[in-house]
Amino acid sequence: MRQVLQRGGQSFEVHEGLAAPFMFDNVSTDVIAPALTEGLDTPRLGGGSNQGATAFANIRYNADGTPRRDFVFNQEAYRTASIMVVGKNYATGSSRITGVTRPLAAWGVRVYIGESFGPIFLTNALQYGVLTIELPRETLDEIVEWVESHHGVRMKVDLQRQLIELPGRDPIPFETDPRVRNKLLYGLHDLEEIEPHLPAARAKREQDEQERPWIYDSGNPQR
Repeated sequence: MRQVLQRGGQSFEVHEGLAAPFMFDNVSTDVIAPALTEGLDTPRLGGGSNQGATAFANIRYNADGTPRRDFVFNQEAYRTASIMVVGKNYATGSSRITGVTRPLAAWGVRVYIGESFGPIFLTNALQYGVLTIELPRETLDEIVEWVESHHGVRMKVDLQRQLIELPGRDPIPFETDPRVRNKLLYGLHDLEEIEPHLPAARAKREQDEQERPWIYDSGNPQR
């Protein structure tokens, strides 16, 4: 079952699934979610109306629309992977949110484990309840080695305990920004995240109005 593509308020606690290695650096969102697939038989794939079918389209299919054997998700061992292990500067470039939603629609990708990510991609991933984890390259290489030697074995990613569990080896700890972790664990919308801080903000505003009334009277002759 694929994740519902609903923005905001998506929670993440624990995810267990197969992982796919995609260890390329500087992969842009233009590769993940191409705006155009020049020369590709996109109607055969479902065109723009089918986000899952067009994820990585330019490197996923041949010109006639048939799957390319060298693309990771076209390989039998990774067809149902919902975790991607990626390289440095994954999802850089344009701000298109389809860089998150197309792999989510295609394979239900809920976790990206990589060396670093494009900053806008991180924001978009959070909006859809997709977890991003940054680890040193050496650790990523160890994970990829495990993945490639354990086809069909699921790994577990636990945000509550901040651990990646791979059967047969010690868990791998990771750190998540406290705000991101809290927002994902509780599935908070932006307004729900802000709401607890509103009383303090109002109090600060009232205090500032008393201390600097001229700031708030400016341009308002009725006051």
